[in-house]
Amino acid sequence: MSNFSDQVRALNDEMVKNRRFFHSHPETGYFTFFTTAVIADELKKLGYELKMGREIMDPSSRQGLGSKEACDEALKRAKNLLNESQQKYLEVMEDGLTGVVAQIDTGRSGKTVGFRFDIDGVDVTESIDENHKPTKCNFSSDIKGITHACGHDTHITIGLALAKLIKNNLDKFSGKFRFIFQTAEEGTRGAVAMEKAGVCEGLDYLLGGHMGFQADKMGGIICGTNKLLATSKFDVKLTGVSAHAAGAPQDGANALLGGAQIALNMHGITRNAKGVTRINVGVLRAGEGRNVIAPNAHLMCETRGETTELNEFMYEKCMDIIEGVSKIYGLKYEVIRTGGTAGGDSDKEVTEIYYQSAKESPFIKDELIVKEFDFGACEDFAHFMHTVQNNGGKSGYLMVGTELKAGHHNSKFDIDENSMMAGVDVFLRSAYKINGIK
Repeated sequence: MSNFSDQVRALNDEMVKNRRFFHSHPETGYFTFFTTAVIADELKKLGYELKMGREIMDPSSRQGLGSKEACDEALKRAKNLLNESQQKYLEVMEDGLTGVVAQIDTGRSGKTVGFRFDIDGVDVTESIDENHKPTKCNFSSDIKGITHACGHDTHITIGLALAKLIKNNLDKFSGKFRFIFQTAEEGTRGAVAMEKAGVCEGLDYLLGGHMGFQADKMGGIICGTNKLLATSKFDVKLTGVSAHAAGAPQDGANALLGGAQIALNMHGITRNAKGVTRINVGVLRAGEGRNVIAPNAHLMCETRGETTELNEFMYEKCMDIIEGVSKIYGLKYEVIRTGGTAGGDSDKEVTEIYYQSAKESPFIKDELIVKEFDFGACEDFAHFMHTVQNNGGKSGYLMVGTELKAGHHNSKFDIDENSMMAGVDVFLRSAYKINGIK
């Protein structure tokens, strides 16, 4: 096993180069055309069997897709960035059927082990401060308003390095390995559509994780992440009736007041004794003019719960409020689901596998190993995890320690690139504990 860590070290320069490459060309949501094509091309060269497009995503189950104009612009940008060999992968992605699933079979009986890595950036304009490393070292985002401010560029890099090392050491393993490179994790949008297409079918184990978050020290790791909250993301569109605010207010139906009432009532939902719940109305836009009864309103909302059932409790209460307030104010309403994922806990068995792997890894410090931790936030991985567990498999989520220059989704977000070696090493050792030939 010590040879594994040597191989990881030997890939460090390549990983840094790859991370900076992906960082400089970020894409968001389902429109990760360029990123998907590059990943697919690399995996194909390694000898993996690829599935893409409708094979890995149910088009009708997508939420928060985005506009046709944004899709066309992203596709055009991708074509300009890709070489001829890579462009061929665009054909199956249609209007945002991005992401790729790759599998390799050792030819020996064993478990089917999956790894999931998210690949999308976030809607954040990257800092141009000269002390910001991507700016200083010339690998900052090449597009305004989008950047890898959550570390998914490092996740892609870790996934590709892990795929290479498993392929290079295939004679040391049994069973099958499946790599899920997921699009649209931000906003918890992509997992449902991929799960509906069957990407989790047949998995005995699904391993995943994240760089940073509560693991904020180099050499640290959180092995078992629990209390991943379930969430529902939704927009509410209210339609009222415009009228002169002074001359004929009785003829209007005020969508602004209705929207405000909905927001206040949502934030007043009774909490649940069975566990943690959350509610937030993040955006409320309404009205057309100072002296006009507002004929429209738009709310962007989310619920969260410690379990899927608690989240459903919050969501159903929100729907009751929307219906009731709309009736009182004489409004028409439309609710649009834009994202969502299940809640869950890491399996104890997978936590132990991570823990033992971390203790063996030269990139992890024993005193910085945290065996279990309650996350208290949402991650699209939870939907995959929930599905695998319900199918009788095991799944777990870790966090790899790194020094953060700023918080996640901050314009100055950055990580210590050497921390990627710890992520690759722990995943590789975990794979060996499950499917290694002893």
